[in-house]
This record gives sequence, structure tokens and C-alpha cells, in this order.
Amino acid sequence: MNLLEDLKTSETSETENIKIESTENTDIDKLRFVRIFTPMHIPKHLVEQVRDREYDIDEFYKYQEINCVSKSVDGFTLNPLNHLYVLVDENNNTKGFLWFTVDVLSKHIFIHTFSVDKEYWFKGKTVKKLADFVKDIQRKASLKKIYWCTSFPKHSQRHGFRRSSGILMEYTIVVN
Repeated sequence: MNLLEDLKTSETSETENIKIESTENTDIDKLRFVRIFTPMHIPKHLVEQVRDREYDIDEFYKYQEINCVSKSVDGFTLNPLNHLYVLVDENNNTKGFLWFTVDVLSKHIFIHTFSVDKEYWFKGKTVKKLADFVKDIQRKASLKKIYWCTSFPKHSQRHGFRRSSGILMEYTIVVN
């Protein structure tokens, strides 16, 4: 099976709710990831609150509208390389979203954005939920690594992520 087939095969089970091991009964336990084919299900405030976001919000929605689906011989299908999910509660109210892409050549996942309502920012449980969910996809699709560019590395390190050996470099054009 090739990488694209692995990603498609894991579609049905990857959106299942991943339980968090906790002695507390919290609302985070009731949240589940649901893959979406259009960004219209993501409330604008969740994109606006993303820190260090280097893209225009309207451009984000346009980009996702184009890239969530791909055309194949069988018609339109979810793009196996561009993954967009909402995090919903038991009433299907959107409480967060996740966007990652898959690099077929390196077999890596690149988490671009993870944003949740502020009511769920507690004790790293949402980061654990994200980590468990993406690691499950990684395992099922036989991917090698997960990269996540974050401003808060300590949250990620608690859940198995480590600082990469590579250093992210950037070049910015100075406009006068």
C-alpha cells in the first residue's frame, strides 16, 4: 500500500474520539475531531486568536476552500495531503480546529495550526488530545515524523515532542 492509500484507509478511524486518561470528568473528554471538506465550519474567532499567524484570515479561508478537496478519476474526494479538522463537543458545536499537511516525499506531518476556545486552555489536556490524535494518524499511515512549529514548546514536550535538530530559518523582505 502506498502513502496516499494509507492516508485514505485511516480516514474512517482517525476521526474517532481519542480519550484522555484523566481522573477528572472534564468537557475536553467529550470533544472529538471531525474532518471537514470546507473551512466554513471554522468560526472566525478561532483563526483570529492564533498567535504569530503570518497569513490573512480571509486568505486562509480561500486557501482551505481550494485545498480541502482534490479531484480524482472518481470525482472529488478529501485531499489526503491537506487535513482540516474541527474539534466539536457533544452537540457538534465547534470548539477548535486543526490544520496539518502531509509531505509525501519525506513522509512527515506538518502541523500548521491548532486553535481551541479559551475555555479549554487548561493543564495541557487539549495538547494531549491533539498529540494522541495526530500520532494515531502517523501510525496508521506509516509516517515518519510530526513537525509542529509552536510558540509554546513546553506544552508539546510534555507529550513526546522534542526540539528538532534542524533550526527554522527565515528571510524577510524589507519593504521601504
